[in-house]
Amino acid sequence: MNLQYHIRLQENAHLIQVDLHLAEPDPDGQILALPAWVPGSYTIRDLARHIVSMRATAGGRQLPVEKFRKDHWRLAPCIGPVTISYQVYAFDRSVRTAYLDDRGGFFNGPAVFLRVLSQEQQEHILQISGPADWQLATSMEAISDSAWSWGEFRAPDYRSFCNHPLLFGPLHRVDFCAGELPHHLALLGHGNPELLRLGEDLARICAYQQQFWGGSPFSRYHFLCMSGQNAYGGLEHQASSALLCNRSDLDGTDPKGYRQFLGLASHEYFHSWLVQGIRPAAWSDSFWETEMISRDLWVFEGITSYYDSLLLCRAGLWSPAQYLEELGQEITRLARRPGESYQSLAESSADAWTKLYHPHPSAANFEISYYNKGALAALCLDARLRQRGASLDAFLRRLWQDYGQRQRPLPEGEIFTLLEPILGNTGVDEVRQWVTETQPLPLQECLQILGVDLHWRAARDEQDRGGVEMDVRRADLGANWKKAAIGVELTFVRAGGAAEQAGLCPGDRLLALDGEEILAETLQSQIDRLTPGIPRHLHFLRDGRMHECDCVLLVPPLDTAYLQIGAGGDQRCSDWLSGASVAQSAG
Repeated sequence: MNLQYHIRLQENAHLIQVDLHLAEPDPDGQILALPAWVPGSYTIRDLARHIVSMRATAGGRQLPVEKFRKDHWRLAPCIGPVTISYQVYAFDRSVRTAYLDDRGGFFNGPAVFLRVLSQEQQEHILQISGPADWQLATSMEAISDSAWSWGEFRAPDYRSFCNHPLLFGPLHRVDFCAGELPHHLALLGHGNPELLRLGEDLARICAYQQQFWGGSPFSRYHFLCMSGQNAYGGLEHQASSALLCNRSDLDGTDPKGYRQFLGLASHEYFHSWLVQGIRPAAWSDSFWETEMISRDLWVFEGITSYYDSLLLCRAGLWSPAQYLEELGQEITRLARRPGESYQSLAESSADAWTKLYHPHPSAANFEISYYNKGALAALCLDARLRQRGASLDAFLRRLWQDYGQRQRPLPEGEIFTLLEPILGNTGVDEVRQWVTETQPLPLQECLQILGVDLHWRAARDEQDRGGVEMDVRRADLGANWKKAAIGVELTFVRAGGAAEQAGLCPGDRLLALDGEEILAETLQSQIDRLTPGIPRHLHFLRDGRMHECDCVLLVPPLDTAYLQIGAGGDQRCSDWLSGASVAQSAG
């Protein structure tokens, strides 16, 4: 027995029509549910709000359907086959839900596939049809013979069924091999991508990662990529990843955007082992109905964020200088978040459900990201392991052998137990403090272990992301801003900075400084002409009313990092960035 989902697309209305056929519904009243959140994206999304209609029929007659929770439905008792017909509104251009228009579409299983309670372990069959001139890309097993086209697909159970997203439309496609396994890149919405270059570079990333882990958890892999305006995002899946990027990232016109895309692809591909293989026990049995708090996201997302760029360097796609610049920017991002004094890594992970995906204008003052600080904690952990003749590389491979290949979920907090034989009690206590306490990481010391010196300077301007040495500004407002119709609008006010001390807040529109008109293009140069410590007069708008205040500009904080190879550190840095020590420490 299997469950059959027939999908038809109504692209102009942005609707996905689903007919779910149940051969043996629960005779006492079958319950159906839609997940409230999407695996890999830890916030409640209430996906059921996108279902716009639902009806059921049995034996040619309509069957009553009762919605008894916001995302649960109960059919009236019946015997024999039943068909549930429902429509999903698909107009969210993201990697998490569903999008459809006359130029193509995408959907993630949890946003579309109703769960049939107590029948989750049955085989699930998908039959999908759409415009004749569109292609379809998915890693789900095909039943029909024709690849890249509409037809039938199957998955052994509901969890797997939801772990193979679909991309469709007039697709660009790149086929390549990595580690002798077939890989595919499907692109939707890209004007003129450099397909040959993309295939070659992705092949290098994938081949290196397979070598890093010592094997592959899949027999083939799909990158499913959409483009948009100011778009960015990714989500890992069983044998594929869903990616979202800017249109200019892949056509050769934006080198920085292209590097960012490679980093995104590297990140999601790494998750094939760390998340899809070495999976967190907290969610291993979940059907994504309600929040399930974990304090280990720094492991799964932080360690992955550490390696996504490092492995690009090791694969030869980034130079060591480019990687160190990126790492300096990562350190700068953390240094500019006063929230490190309020929120620990463990708390950041646990708070993902309510904070990370729902930031307020002053979030950086009170919160950190388990991606950002987690990546830097992973760097420090790698350094500590290398001090003892080991490495994080070798530790992860052991995790893969003991948990990923054996399909054992990793228990919450187990990483500390596994590190103890290598680091000892004192070393593990130090790592635990990095995670559970609100304290700075020992970045200076750990980078020196890797042969790198960490330097600090003030920022040049609000666009200065760090990573390189340069001249700095003289005075600091302690705020970020954006251009407004008149003047500039404050977007962030740093705790303890000049703007906060003057009583300014996010949303205020600055109009004049010491009687001189403020323009977004010249505000930083206006500030640079002034001496810190002297009161300056500001005129600003708040909630449509004019206000004024005195503001004492401060000396800029040293919150901008850049890295240089230290004296005598060439070999240690080279071994780390090339991965040369991996084989020596694999044991």
